[in-house]
Amino acid sequence: MESHSIRVNRGEMERTSALLGVRFYFRARLPVSSFLPSRLKELEQEAHFVAGERFHITSNNQLREILFGKLKLHLRSPRETLPRTGLQKLPSTSEAVLSALQDLHPLPKIILEYRRVHKTKSAFVDGLLACMRKGSISSTWNQTGTVTGRLSTRHPNIQGISRHPIQITKPQDFKGLEGTVLTISPRSMFVAPDGYTFLAADFSQIELRILTHLSGDPELLKLFRESERDDVFSTLTSQWKDIPPERVTHADREQTKKVVYSAVYGAGKERLAACLGVTVQEAALFLETFLQKYKKIKEFVQTTIAQCRQTGYVASIMGRRRLLPRVHAQDQQLRAQAERQAVNFAVQGSAADLCKMAMIRVFTAVAASPTLTARLVAQLHDELLFEVEEPQVPEFAALVRGTMEALQDVPALQLQVPLKVSLSAGQSWGHLVPLQEGPGPSAQPTSR
Repeated sequence: MESHSIRVNRGEMERTSALLGVRFYFRARLPVSSFLPSRLKELEQEAHFVAGERFHITSNNQLREILFGKLKLHLRSPRETLPRTGLQKLPSTSEAVLSALQDLHPLPKIILEYRRVHKTKSAFVDGLLACMRKGSISSTWNQTGTVTGRLSTRHPNIQGISRHPIQITKPQDFKGLEGTVLTISPRSMFVAPDGYTFLAADFSQIELRILTHLSGDPELLKLFRESERDDVFSTLTSQWKDIPPERVTHADREQTKKVVYSAVYGAGKERLAACLGVTVQEAALFLETFLQKYKKIKEFVQTTIAQCRQTGYVASIMGRRRLLPRVHAQDQQLRAQAERQAVNFAVQGSAADLCKMAMIRVFTAVAASPTLTARLVAQLHDELLFEVEEPQVPEFAALVRGTMEALQDVPALQLQVPLKVSLSAGQSWGHLVPLQEGPGPSAQPTSR
């Protein structure tokens, strides 16, 4: 992955940077002033106007003083208490807090958009431009940089680029663009070379499947064994809330995902409440009813923590160990953190094992093939991204799916649940379209 760079549409990236805030700008014969004001500058001016004074918009201390000292929004918040941070336990200005306050005053919503635009520009646009060499980007990959065993990447961190497009309000005087809302997709700026296409292979619901295997919960086993539905989390929502599948909404589904992972990773009712935007009592009820429905999950969590206390470490599905000496700490907070880390590693560390095994086996299969030339260019948590010659897409897609799903039968694993791999392809990383089971010549990626 380090030796093979990924092509980037530099012109599109520079245009996006100019739109967000002028640093890099068009190479076209137009003055920089043609693109002012940038969205960042507009948002800063809006924040000063609604606050009634000028302040450093990136200063948490100054923002805290205006939100809670001048405007006293904490006194108007419907939530019982707002999170505090630091040794002095000052009111937090985190995204969760600003989201909870955004209906009380215009300032929190403006700050949220400013942060979103600023992060997009600095990390996903200018940061990528700074790392570009001859129209391409090659990251540095670290095999031992995370506690779970997953690969990490830097210079640039392409794993941090969101798959979801980001919507911002268009700068008022920005020329040549229609509409008031712009959609920016940093992934769409990564493009395959001529004659090639990207193919992404993603382990579907891998953490939930591993959790099901490790816990042996009969309800979850039944869910995965009896029918391979297209949307497991929707079915899980239907089971848990006892509502017909057709009545499950997207919001219900997303709520279920957050409750599942909060229950597994010990996020707690306060954190879940902030994540879902509900009261602590409602969050506690969600967790309680979920763990009552899937009792083996709670047993798995308790067993994993007990074993970690006994041995001082926790092991992944393939036997990799993470030492957690703080599981015996006198300090309750340190001990609770180690307990959460133990359960987290058992699930996420096992997912990392499967992804690395998949990378090795696919590479070996391609190397042994007299015709296939596909190259692995990135590993994104549970997803592998390849560059494939366009005529080879059907053959390679079948090989990848078969190789990755066959890991469930590896003697060292013997998973109780089937693995499922979702495939998608396209000539831009941000515009991949799903490939159906057993892709044929008709399953072609989208045009540029």
